[in-house]
Amino acid sequence: MKKIIILMAFVLTAVFVGCEDDYETPNSFSDVGWYTSALRDTDFKLNINNFMSFSDLSQGAIDHTWTIGDGSFFLEGPIERTDSIFENFIIEPALFESSDPTVHILFKQSGLNTVNLYNTFKDSVTFKGVSGQEEVVFPSKKVGDKWVIDTTFVVDVYDTIVPTIIVKQNGAVISHENESDVIFVEAGDNLEFIDATAIGRPNTRLWNVGGSTATDSVSTIVFKKLGTWKGSFTASRTGEDVPGDYEKYNIPATFEVIPSSKPFELYGNVMELENQTIHIPFNGEFVDFTAQESFFTVMVNGAEFAIATVTLNEDDATILDLKLQDPIYREDVITISLADGSDLESTDTRKPVAFTDAPVSMFQHELITFDFETGGSNWTAHVANKPSTSIYISEEQAVSGTKSLKVESTEAGNWSAFENPIDQYSLRTGQVIQYEMKVYKASGAALNFLAPWVSQLPGTTITQFWDNQIKAVPFDTWTTIRFNKKWTSNKTGDDFFVYIRHNGVGTLYFDDLRIIEVDDRP
Repeated sequence: MKKIIILMAFVLTAVFVGCEDDYETPNSFSDVGWYTSALRDTDFKLNINNFMSFSDLSQGAIDHTWTIGDGSFFLEGPIERTDSIFENFIIEPALFESSDPTVHILFKQSGLNTVNLYNTFKDSVTFKGVSGQEEVVFPSKKVGDKWVIDTTFVVDVYDTIVPTIIVKQNGAVISHENESDVIFVEAGDNLEFIDATAIGRPNTRLWNVGGSTATDSVSTIVFKKLGTWKGSFTASRTGEDVPGDYEKYNIPATFEVIPSSKPFELYGNVMELENQTIHIPFNGEFVDFTAQESFFTVMVNGAEFAIATVTLNEDDATILDLKLQDPIYREDVITISLADGSDLESTDTRKPVAFTDAPVSMFQHELITFDFETGGSNWTAHVANKPSTSIYISEEQAVSGTKSLKVESTEAGNWSAFENPIDQYSLRTGQVIQYEMKVYKASGAALNFLAPWVSQLPGTTITQFWDNQIKAVPFDTWTTIRFNKKWTSNKTGDDFFVYIRHNGVGTLYFDDLRIIEVDDRP
């Protein structure tokens, strides 16, 4: 067989091992080992229509045989590094066995393919090597008067990706495969795009339809702009542990976005942002406008507040941005109304539906929130916790989700104490913060106070938020406690964590524990 130009790397080693007490040293040395072109990888993965090289390095073998299955072919060279089509190098007639020390095998069938190496020796040998992080050891077996090492390599061959998609409208599958297909969509409506690719095992996706993109295997795309649009779907295979591939499918159908027959109305929650801008979302895009503030009314804690501006959001034309002249705060109760008669209009010429007293969800200024849904690994007993207090995640009570943190003390005394040094949070100098948490006090519990701390790695306590509200809260119901203390941070860091203790007796449940910035109306 002619030489093939291929980089080979050492993968596994082997040593000679003698057997039996009366064993006599042979005149020739025997051992077993091999190289492959997969470098140090022992998990062989390859794109279809590519080849791998295998070299038998065994010493003192009587004979050896490489065996391949259907869809695999032995090659002969020389093959240059620039070659990408290997069919011309297939040995003809096609063989399923070879006794060459080094073989080069083309894989034309996807899935798991096997390459078998069958070696016979006069003497006993033992293979020792490494597969991943584990040591691999197996001895030869005696067959007749010979010692045999029978090795099978498994090569996972990845097929070329063949993108296949399904398009649904209102739950029904619609045709998209022909250039003559036209899919009509009302502005503001959506289509569901499903990756149905069965060949090639893609692990990343990109939908691009009418300028809107999505990356999920099942993606919903909203059509906002009137006009005629085309689309594409790209399926790819990426990552260090898989051979790469990339295929783009240009969707033959045309997407025709027409004016909506639905009302142009408020859609979703009206929300305050951190910069005190109020987002007002609609179910369609607006055309540009000016001077429409007089058609809006904003009530803050029952009083009308002056509006500074109403503008179109720069990034999303379905959202109006409203700013007030005066500042607003987390505990404010704010509603917004829109009157008829404005010049506001959607891109498909609809007028917005008037609305009254839509509530505003206020920005919460949270540094961190713990809802305990991920389990208890982050929450542990503090070193000061007394043996009679147990601390664990429970599903007996919960405010949000299904879990809370249960702290059960069978006797009073110092301390029932727990901490969370894993999920840290950040503080900056000058930030003013408070603790807030939801607490369920079970019947019979007797506590005079709760004492949360701001702590910092490796375990320094910075300041304590001692508070006695827990003493008066009702039994067997969830109560929100916002601790009275407000603390101004005198340092900046990203390694602060929660530490809480009490010296009472009974059972408490904690949920939605928050550290918040102070945002009180003066």
